[in-house]
Amino acid sequence: MRRMSFAEKAPASIHNKLDLFGREPARFAARAVMAGLYLSIMTAFAASTATLVEAAAPEWGKYAFGAIFAATLYIIIVLQGELATGDMMFMTYGAVHRMNTVWRGLLIIVFVTAFNLVGAVIFSWLISTTTIAHDVSLNGGFLHDLLSDKLTKPSVTLFFEAILANIVVNIAFMVSTQAGKDYSAKLWGVILIIPAFAAMSYEHSIANFVLTSLGGFIIGPDAIEGFTVGNVLRNWGIVWLGNLVGGGLIMGGIYGWLNRTSTDYKD
Repeated sequence: MRRMSFAEKAPASIHNKLDLFGREPARFAARAVMAGLYLSIMTAFAASTATLVEAAAPEWGKYAFGAIFAATLYIIIVLQGELATGDMMFMTYGAVHRMNTVWRGLLIIVFVTAFNLVGAVIFSWLISTTTIAHDVSLNGGFLHDLLSDKLTKPSVTLFFEAILANIVVNIAFMVSTQAGKDYSAKLWGVILIIPAFAAMSYEHSIANFVLTSLGGFIIGPDAIEGFTVGNVLRNWGIVWLGNLVGGGLIMGGIYGWLNRTSTDYKD
């Protein structure tokens, strides 16, 4: 199977996003909601597993969480859900190559972010009514500690960790894009990279939508340090901006510029 370069594949992906958003925004929104669904299911599964691992082997729960969480991006890629943090790279890349304007790209990113949030809230609530919620509801459990840590981080730390998180996420997007229709290669490209940011507790805005929704519905805001409306919005806003820098300016911007070369040296 011939390797499909990112420079060849990215324009087609960007065209599809622009076309669907422009002509059938409801379907574009539905794909973003579905990404929220996939994230909610897999995050709840990862948190439940991490809780059990942490009880048996303290400090190892985060690695179990990261390993399972990696499957989420694979599902989103294969089922073509719309994830705002990936669109940050694609829309910036498209702007560099003059496929879309900066403002249209930003509009699409905000649009997808909003519907990622809708999916995260709806399906996190649904999961909170099921049996698995009991596994992650114990005060002092993995989800509680993870959320408390995220909600008490200084804003500067959140911002820089968000930059790094979306660099990692979009490395996985780039690698999987180049795998073409080789789904085994896509899987390896994701599972070897994504645990890096999940296990190190780097900050991903859409994942944080899910984590705070799950924590709020399952554990309750009063039991989680720093869980106030203002502080949650601080986390979401700063992390979103950091993700935009990491996935947009750094990954989308730099590789967009690199691939405008007149030579054959393209990614």
